Amino acid sequence: MEFDIETWVPYRCDFKPITTNSLFSDILGDVAALAMMMESELLYMWDDEDCPVGTLVPENLMHPYAGSQEHRGFAIVFAYSEQMERVLHGLEGSGDIFGAGVTNCGIWRSSIFVDECKVLVAASINPMFDPEAFLYSLKTELDRNNSSGRSIPYFAEKFGFRRFSIPYETDNVTDIQILNVLAAFELDETRRFIGIPTELSLENYQDDWRGFN
Repeated sequence: MEFDIETWVPYRCDFKPITTNSLFSDILGDVAALAMMMESELLYMWDDEDCPVGTLVPENLMHPYAGSQEHRGFAIVFAYSEQMERVLHGLEGSGDIFGAGVTNCGIWRSSIFVDECKVLVAASINPMFDPEAFLYSLKTELDRNNSSGRSIPYFAEKFGFRRFSIPYETDNVTDIQILNVLAAFELDETRRFIGIPTELSLENYQDDWRGFN
């Protein structure tokens, strides 16, 4: 999926990620705070009745219906975390009224590619789906699964929330750093035996270049 955000919308660092969502509704603010405790983030949501809401679309606070368009169903997007994946998987298993999955998300600004991150998406086009009931069920499940991280929303609001993504399939940062170190590892003895990298000579190409001139 792809997001096209406004030029003035913060992406790398958001200074009010909970407040932005709570201005749309109290339940969204609660879900946003609880998601951060699960090492995730509420990025985006839309349904049939309202314009897109979420941290990545704060321009709708000033123009509540300017960005609304014809669409069907419901979708909510979270930054990926294993804990959040387990919560959505558990809710999905309680019925077949909506589906959830993992996908890559491209972030664009004025036709410029800003970032690509892994996200969790829950979506439904079932006419019997109730977005408000889903959000309350999600809030209840998030609250039940949160055993730590209670201070994360407070510090995110006070000092700002720094976003980052890992451009690999794995989410193990330590393994990625170890692989990067090993890939760049070079011993003096190795250099002494194999020598320095040879430089290409352009002598054989001089006549060809003269031909172009």
